Amino acid sequence: MYKVLIVDDEYYFRQALKISLPWTDLGFQIAGEAKNGAEALALLPELQPDVVLVDMNMPIMDGIEFIQKAKQRDQDTKFMVLSGHSEFVYARQAVHLGVFDYVLKPINEGELRGSLLDMKEQIQTERMGRMELEDLRKKARDSLPVLKEQVLNGLLQGNGQAAAASGQERLASLGIDLKGPYYSAVAIDLDPCDDWNREEDPLARKAAVQAIAQREMESAYPCAVCRDYEDRLVLVVGSPDGSSDALEAMCRTIRDKVRELPCSATIGIGGACRSLAAISGSYKEALLALKRRFVMGGDEVFAYAAAPETGMNVSLFPVEKRSGLLMGMRVGNPSETEAWLADFFGHVRAKQASIEMLLLAGMEIVSTCVEFLAEASQSFEDVFGQESQPDMLQRVQQMKTLTELEGWIRALILKVMDHVHRRKPNRSAKVIEEVKAYIASHYGNEELRIEDIAKSVHMNYNHLCFVFKKETTVTINDYLTETRIMKAKELFDRGDTVIQVVATRVGYADANYFGKCFKKYMGIPPSKYINKMG
Repeated sequence: MYKVLIVDDEYYFRQALKISLPWTDLGFQIAGEAKNGAEALALLPELQPDVVLVDMNMPIMDGIEFIQKAKQRDQDTKFMVLSGHSEFVYARQAVHLGVFDYVLKPINEGELRGSLLDMKEQIQTERMGRMELEDLRKKARDSLPVLKEQVLNGLLQGNGQAAAASGQERLASLGIDLKGPYYSAVAIDLDPCDDWNREEDPLARKAAVQAIAQREMESAYPCAVCRDYEDRLVLVVGSPDGSSDALEAMCRTIRDKVRELPCSATIGIGGACRSLAAISGSYKEALLALKRRFVMGGDEVFAYAAAPETGMNVSLFPVEKRSGLLMGMRVGNPSETEAWLADFFGHVRAKQASIEMLLLAGMEIVSTCVEFLAEASQSFEDVFGQESQPDMLQRVQQMKTLTELEGWIRALILKVMDHVHRRKPNRSAKVIEEVKAYIASHYGNEELRIEDIAKSVHMNYNHLCFVFKKETTVTINDYLTETRIMKAKELFDRGDTVIQVVATRVGYADANYFGKCFKKYMGIPPSKYINKMG
């Protein structure tokens, strides 16, 4: 229902007007009435009518003055003039004031009804338009943070469109004024911490860090804040002179404030540039500075300009290092392996090697563990079960600091060694039995090779030969030959006297070679053994 206010100095006219139309059926309700403009003006805040039917000629305050003052308060109310005056001056003033319609007295009910319905339609159209406009504004407000993130990330990534000369204007249209004329990128990344409350919302913690960083930085510099594609917090900072000392001091203040949460963050600062189009270079420098956390540890502020040169091509895990680690793992002495690890990581820190070379060394050490497990016919799944990472090499690449990498590699190596050596006696005996059973089933195959036997027990060729000799004191070849000769002897004892046939059945294609082997083990050639049996 739309509310109607009747303003007329004639009491009986007001009463007649209230009963002249089926107001409710038309979608209206009479909200109130007033006998002059001053009284009506006082009622407007309380009634807030949608439509006002107003007479022109009234005492105290006439219709024209009332409409003028009412319009100053509320631009949405619709006015319809009801007057017995047909003078042009009234009509012209009414039109000038934006009156919806002008109806002469005495009132024609059909004309009034039609005018009211037209007025209702216009009110509906205007309100629908306002609702749609407000909805658009709300969507724009809601999407503004996303738009800011997109534009800022475009600048950080060096996107051509975002980094163009219009980039500054685009930021200004989003409410971001960086001024300048120098610009720097600051990257902030939370450090991993085992002491954090597991139930604490990580998003809330990130939001708290962002609030601290933004509040502190904006107290000294104009800045814009976003999260990059790796969910790091990035501040694009404008400064008048490009001074790095003051910016570093501010970043240390942010670092100290974050400690109070409590948690810690590492901050990387890129060098200053002279335009927003070049901010992607400063951003890359900030990320490189941030990487110093890997060697130096977290909870620090690193400026790219102060970063030392690193040895990009330093070899950290040469062949002799690998051989030393593999030998220590085979021997199974934890203290010797611990000493090797301490020496290796001490050497690594002294070299000031690049992060890429450090991670490469970590992956090579993991590969050495894989080789050691393969020798023992084991795998990471055998050692760790459900705790196993799906990709150990990917796990190395996720390390945040050198200390974290060192601790993880130490635990990995010691656990692998303990698993292999703790079960070695039982495993070796089982392997020997499996080898003997395989030979017993396949000795008649003249193409049987040790490689086939090793594959059948899922063990490295060299390691199998080592284990078999250690456990039985004979080589696999000797054991295979002995098995074949013993089987040939059984055949001769049962009455088989054709040497070529027996030789073939026990795996020898060459009867002469079979004869030499038989004589070596039995002391006499096959022919004499058969005659002796006869």
